Amino acid sequence: MKQTPRLQAIQVNMQPGSLSAQGFLGDDSRNLADILSSDQSEVDRLKLSHQMIAAKMQELTDTGKAGLGKPVRLNNDYEIAVEDYMGKIPCPFQDSRMLDKCHTCAVNLRTGKQYCWTDLNIHMIREHGFYEGKGSCFRIDPREIAEFLQLI
Repeated sequence: MKQTPRLQAIQVNMQPGSLSAQGFLGDDSRNLADILSSDQSEVDRLKLSHQMIAAKMQELTDTGKAGLGKPVRLNNDYEIAVEDYMGKIPCPFQDSRMLDKCHTCAVNLRTGKQYCWTDLNIHMIREHGFYEGKGSCFRIDPREIAEFLQLI
């Protein structure tokens, strides 16, 4: 994948302080095209799609939202808590989407592992195949999340 002028403009939006205090790239020195391509390759190796991963994340988030801030169990597989912060955050891909500032933390009750994500993470994975840059506080590794969600 080539770093187009559009991707370059998006990458500028992803820097710390532009749309979020921490930004979306962490300490990843690769350009956005390379980050997207690398994560796409990993998802392909897993024989999954971004939409499949995002759909399972959304299912857990929706289940957790029913708890109104208190932990909720899903099929004795997960315990999920969703915290809703006031306000919205725009998608850095300039697609005119504004996402709720919602934070989901889920514990896989079989493994004891915990994973956390935001509504914006779900959107960026589903619509843009973007899992954030390495070192970002909200980076989601495609293989790790697929294992956590029991998709592989």
